[in-house]
Amino acid sequence: MGNKINEEILEQKLEELEKSKSWSPRLISKLEGLIRSGDDYSLFRINPLKFGSEKNILEQEVIDLFLYGTKCGIFKMNWQLLCPGCGDVVESFSTLRNLDSHYHCDLCHKDFEAALDDYIEISFTISPSIREIAFHNPETLSIEDYFYKYVFSEGAMFPDGKKFVDLVRKSAKILTYLEPKETKKFELDIPRGFLVGCDRLNHGELFFNVNGEYKPEIQHFSLKLVDGKYEPDKGELFPGKFVFNFENHTNKRGALLLIHFPNLPPEPLFYQPFLSGKKLLTTQTFRDLFRSEIVQGDEGIGIKDITILFTDLKGSTALYDRIGDLKAFALVRQHFDSLGRVVNSHYGAIVKTIGDAIMATFLNPLDAVKAALSMLEEIERFNQEHSERELMLKIGIHKGAAIAVTLNDRLDYFGQTVNISSRVQKLSDSDEIHITPEVYNYPGVRDLLDGFEINPRKAKLKGVLEEMSVYKINRNLRKIIE
Repeated sequence: MGNKINEEILEQKLEELEKSKSWSPRLISKLEGLIRSGDDYSLFRINPLKFGSEKNILEQEVIDLFLYGTKCGIFKMNWQLLCPGCGDVVESFSTLRNLDSHYHCDLCHKDFEAALDDYIEISFTISPSIREIAFHNPETLSIEDYFYKYVFSEGAMFPDGKKFVDLVRKSAKILTYLEPKETKKFELDIPRGFLVGCDRLNHGELFFNVNGEYKPEIQHFSLKLVDGKYEPDKGELFPGKFVFNFENHTNKRGALLLIHFPNLPPEPLFYQPFLSGKKLLTTQTFRDLFRSEIVQGDEGIGIKDITILFTDLKGSTALYDRIGDLKAFALVRQHFDSLGRVVNSHYGAIVKTIGDAIMATFLNPLDAVKAALSMLEEIERFNQEHSERELMLKIGIHKGAAIAVTLNDRLDYFGQTVNISSRVQKLSDSDEIHITPEVYNYPGVRDLLDGFEINPRKAKLKGVLEEMSVYKINRNLRKIIE
């Protein structure tokens, strides 16, 4: 479609983006260069982590860049459900509220349940108001671009570094649109193996085992598309020459792909690093800019592994009595701001405040423990700036599985991991941190705590049947946290 750009809107939006926060030098110009000189595909489902790596931009800043860019209208955010088996972008949504973690891959013929950790990718596409690209209108794409660039993720890889989509290119036997009421004929030579395919527009599925002795005569094979399904006229296929006859008996266009694999299943896939749903939800910028994003439905979306930190203030009731409501409230609000800066600087996000407490999430326990230690130092500095030592912080950390839900119009977390994190915090006294073995044994945490006084013990937590091992960390301000 070329690279026709709406100059007036682009300049306006880039100026708005530049003013939205303090950016590193030349950062906005790097983004502008992509918008102006990138081809259509490079502006479709942009992987911000890949862009940041190529342009030498820190991960957190490049995520913020695309989030602010989306907020001011330069990009559209995509929530993509990825197939673990074939790299198919099974579904793509513009908002979290439309995301359903239960999904089905037409090519793999399997049902999956996505967790925010794994197969939910966040990408960004240039807004059509800035620059129109072919991928804004997938119905106009060639069949090759439709499947190889629109349907399949370029990030799905084999262990040897080869892209799955390249295997599809090499192994595809049939690749075509099938117009309403159209019939198409294909002459093919098929060796032993498996024919796997789908009609992406009709969610039709195809799977044939080609087995037995080689047939010297031509095998005629007809398939009729009726009500979203392809009805074959025979069941057995033998290696040899074929004439495939596809008939579309519907009023809807089809998009047909048929691949030959010598063996099933193919090698396991992995994905190049991408911005996961979990990473996005533990990014403070996302929670600040997109407060209206909600998880639809009663089930929520699973997270296999998340680290949760709770804080609370000891003796806050006495604080209000001692210095008065207005002064105490002002101190508590300032302490929220201080802790928020610490959480953000350690790659976490504040989920909510509860009275005088906060709940925050992190991708891993190491960042959470670093944040907790920094919080104690920050509160010490905070108290030194006031006439007397007013605030005494208590912290608890745990990690495990959880469910992302919407409670009171806010993205929140639910489950036993959350409950245990909260209960562990209640074990702490002033200037103490309690952590669970899952946190203490995480790589790097023990080294980080070297030199601190660590007291292991057993504790009975409300709502947990068996006693749990916990570790109490006493404050040691002589320890320097990097």
